[in-house]
Amino acid sequence: MSAPPPADRGESGRAVTVEIGANEAEKSRNRATGAGAIDDPYPRYDELRETGPVHEGAIAAAFGLPGGAVIGWADRRIFSCYDWDTVDTVLSDPETFSSRWYQPTLEPTVGVSLLQLDGDAHRRHRELAQPALLRGQVERWRERWIEPTANRILEDCVATGGRVDLYSKLCAHLPVHTIASSFGIAAADVPHFHELAIRAVGGVMTNPLDAFQASQEIAVYLRRVVAERRIEPQDDLISILCAAEMRDPDGGRHVLEADEILAFARVMLPAGAGTTYRGLGCMLLGLLQTGQLDRLRRERWRLEEAIEEALRWEQPLTSLGRIATRDTELGGVAIPEGSVVYACLAAANHDPARWSDPHRFDITRERRVHASFGLGPHFCIGAHLARLEMRTVMNTLLDRFPKLQLDPDAPAPWITGLLFRMPTAVPVVLES
Repeated sequence: MSAPPPADRGESGRAVTVEIGANEAEKSRNRATGAGAIDDPYPRYDELRETGPVHEGAIAAAFGLPGGAVIGWADRRIFSCYDWDTVDTVLSDPETFSSRWYQPTLEPTVGVSLLQLDGDAHRRHRELAQPALLRGQVERWRERWIEPTANRILEDCVATGGRVDLYSKLCAHLPVHTIASSFGIAAADVPHFHELAIRAVGGVMTNPLDAFQASQEIAVYLRRVVAERRIEPQDDLISILCAAEMRDPDGGRHVLEADEILAFARVMLPAGAGTTYRGLGCMLLGLLQTGQLDRLRRERWRLEEAIEEALRWEQPLTSLGRIATRDTELGGVAIPEGSVVYACLAAANHDPARWSDPHRFDITRERRVHASFGLGPHFCIGAHLARLEMRTVMNTLLDRFPKLQLDPDAPAPWITGLLFRMPTAVPVVLES
């Protein structure tokens, strides 16, 4: 079953849901996030935005899908915002819109983490690992982990005939190998660890018990790594965290306990693996389907622009949730204290008040700040790493396969999903 290419999007949804996933567990997770049911949400976002930037109700409900009420907040009123200004306001004002929205869903599986914290508590947790994830620091990951992994995967693809789905073979594996290696996970354990990470976070909505069990298995493994690094530190993030000291509210400091390290790791691992591979897959499909890969070959200097445009055009995660800490007003709508507020990143990134012809993928577009990594104090701590992975993969493909093209004999792929945006596949012929 095919869909219109990205340059000429069709209807905002499908009459019949298409099953997306390699197995029943993956299909179930994808169904819960709109994959296969909603292909092009942007016309609906436009309709909503034109009648006001903020609407009562969950984003999923605006598309006729179940979902929106989250464990722990099921009795709360829900509001969703769909333009740049209101999304920016929500994400940039943690005193009014709190990240503790994550608490009831993530704390049972990952513990207390920086995702659910605000203010000084958030700053104290974030400053532990942020120095290791700055742009200058992650650049060394390219030679150590990213390039070798990309080349090894591509060698395997060439050896099996050169016709390959880059989304499942390359995009889905490279980021998890990178982030897992940085946490000291043995290469042989990465595939199993990847599945555990997906179950621990993705299963919160579909199978909470399985999510908890997967999270416990991750904890057992990482506790062993933490114990080993305390005795014999290495050049990885676990060693950095083992040596780090947390700044306490009273001004004192303490060495991180194992549970504090585990909470950070169990958030970073699935986040670092999941969002990058979807974003990279969407970028590759967009470049190939619109013919802009040829232009990027000729004008390699546009690669940074192409990455930012791809992230704006199809962001891997389309919304973030917050809790209103007081009565307030947003986009002319009264928001009662305790309400759930969803900031729709995807709609903000396609706001015509900020971008001309926003639904068009154009690597020559003038760069402006987008919302794909969030905004405000919770801006994604791994943004530099995600960009580095995308840049490295694109350079590797352009260097090795100057004739890279979509496989004309494969079923036509498309981009789908509501909460997460992802390609169904990126089938290519690897020609050097």
